Order: sequence, then C-alpha cells, then structure tokens
Amino acid sequence: MQVFEGDLLVGGARIRHLHGELQDQQPQSGSAEWVLTGQLHLTVEQSQLLETDRPYRLQLADGRAGQVVVRRIAANANPNELLAEFLPKQRGEGSR
Repeated sequence: MQVFEGDLLVGGARIRHLHGELQDQQPQSGSAEWVLTGQLHLTVEQSQLLETDRPYRLQLADGRAGQVVVRRIAANANPNELLAEFLPKQRGEGSR
C-alpha cells in the first residue's frame, strides 16, 4: 500500500489534509483521471459528513485525482479514528 495525503470534496465542502493508503492506482485511459482504491483515516466528525455508496472526488497532494465511492466506514485500532474504504466510481454510477 502507498501512503497518501489529500482532500475529499464533499458536495460544496472539502475535507482537507486526509491521510490514507492506496491499494490500487491506475491512470484512466483517455483521461487525466485516476482509478483509485484504498482507505481513508477519518475522525468521527469527518465521518459524519460522508455517506456510503455515494461518489466523492479524491484529490491527492501530488495532483492525481479521481472519483471514488465510500463503501464502508469501520472502527480502527486507533480509538480516535475510523477507516473509510473506497473504490473507484464505476461509469454510470450517479449521485443520490
């Protein structure tokens, strides 16, 4: 896994300086977008801004970005944070 820092765009807001790990990363063919899979480390307050199965835009500090869908938010070994697992947004998958 590759450690990253970035921002998650949530509607008109932005959760800044998130940390996480990428499990998979590939450039999307014919686009500047990236296909990203991994997990985010969130505070309880940050997790309350997210909904599972809804697309968000993840912008990595190195400039890569892609649409992701949070699939699960679960407890972490650190009691002060949660882990949000994300997958790439599939084409045709819309907002709710």
